[in-house]
Amino acid sequence: MKNYVLKDFILQSMIAAIYVVLVFVFQFLSFETVQFRIAEVLLILVFFNKKHAIGLTLGTFVANYLMSPYGIVDALFGTLATVVALTLMIIISKPKLLSLLFPAFSNAIIIGLMISIMNQIPFLPIAMWVFLGEAAVMLVLGYPLYIYLDDNQHFKEIMGS
Repeated sequence: MKNYVLKDFILQSMIAAIYVVLVFVFQFLSFETVQFRIAEVLLILVFFNKKHAIGLTLGTFVANYLMSPYGIVDALFGTLATVVALTLMIIISKPKLLSLLFPAFSNAIIIGLMISIMNQIPFLPIAMWVFLGEAAVMLVLGYPLYIYLDDNQHFKEIMGS
């Protein structure tokens, strides 16, 4: 914590808030069997600074707690899926396309299992749909956004790259 300054706390709070707002705005896409959670595109921020995992984790917990039909269960397990994905993205950040699939894998397994148990339905089809939705967001939106932001020096300075 000694490397954290006020700017870091403000930035993490902003990232968490943006995540929550994106989940709120796109709530109709964020909690179904096929989840296109647009807010997940923000996970690319850990490529610019691993500290952003804090804001993303907090945002996931708050969004799931406030808006998920599964409430605290989704807040806990959804946050676990995010922590697993972010940890893998930080450890194995190259190649980027592979790294962008870690959220799809972690959500497919953890969220797929949660939905399967909570709704008493088969795991494999749910896991597949969760994987496809997450992979679509990360590859179709996340990768182009990462390429664009990686070329923006001002953005990288703000993010602490």
